[in-house]
Amino acid sequence: MRTGKRPRRIFRKVVICMILAGVLYLIGLGAYNAVRGIGRLVYSAARTQSSVSQAAVSSSPPVSSAPPPASSRPPQSAPVASVPPEVISSPAVPLSSTPQNAGTPVGFFDDALFVGDSRTEALRNFDGLDNATYYAVKGLMVNTIFTKPAIEVDGEKKTVMQAVKEKKYGKIYIMLGVNELGWSSFNTFIEDYQKVIDQIKACQPGVSIYVQSILPVTAKKSDSDKVYNNQKIESYNQAIKEMAAKNSINYLAVNTAVSDSKGNLPEDASVDGVHLNREYCKKWCDYLRAHTRGERD
Repeated sequence: MRTGKRPRRIFRKVVICMILAGVLYLIGLGAYNAVRGIGRLVYSAARTQSSVSQAAVSSSPPVSSAPPPASSRPPQSAPVASVPPEVISSPAVPLSSTPQNAGTPVGFFDDALFVGDSRTEALRNFDGLDNATYYAVKGLMVNTIFTKPAIEVDGEKKTVMQAVKEKKYGKIYIMLGVNELGWSSFNTFIEDYQKVIDQIKACQPGVSIYVQSILPVTAKKSDSDKVYNNQKIESYNQAIKEMAAKNSINYLAVNTAVSDSKGNLPEDASVDGVHLNREYCKKWCDYLRAHTRGERD
């Protein structure tokens, strides 16, 4: 009897050991997979964090050697009543809050100066080009740029050309000519414009000069005015373009950015047929961003 029971006890022990070994194997296998899964999660998290860090670095704006902020720039003349009420009283949403064309990085216009008449005043009031400086004066012409004290510098009224000499600029954008459409001598206009270019080159050596075309007027304004019409504006623009080529400076056909298919300023672009509203000033800004660096017309 004892001989029969002993093999059975041995058999039970073997079975129990095999079961325990199987349980231990399953536990060990589960732990291995768990550790492996945790390792994968840690590795994935590390790669995600690295990608986010690299994206943050690549999207950060480049450090620029921009000039001092607007508070330290020469004071600019105040808006004048000649600019239509819509231009002055439009909601103060700066155009610079809109996406910029890839052609110009943020801050590109910080060292830029815009010289012009009341149309450039409208561009200044919408402030869509970074921290650009504006010497924009109602009725400014290629001759009064030398004679009309209109820009206040350190409490003193100076002519635009005198004010230009007060600070170093990297780029100067000029738009003149609409107020000169009634001049009796077309050649005098070009000769005086040439003097403006010569003076700027003399007092701002190395500056990039951009001569902008004269913007068109609406068809209604053009058809009703013998002086301020788009046929005459086009002839002036052609002469300005030739002058720019002669002087090896940049000509920007900004008129193409705000014209309809017939070369007129659309009726909904202006309240008086001459000065641009916010939407069309934005088109002007977008053209400058897209064409300045490539110097295309």
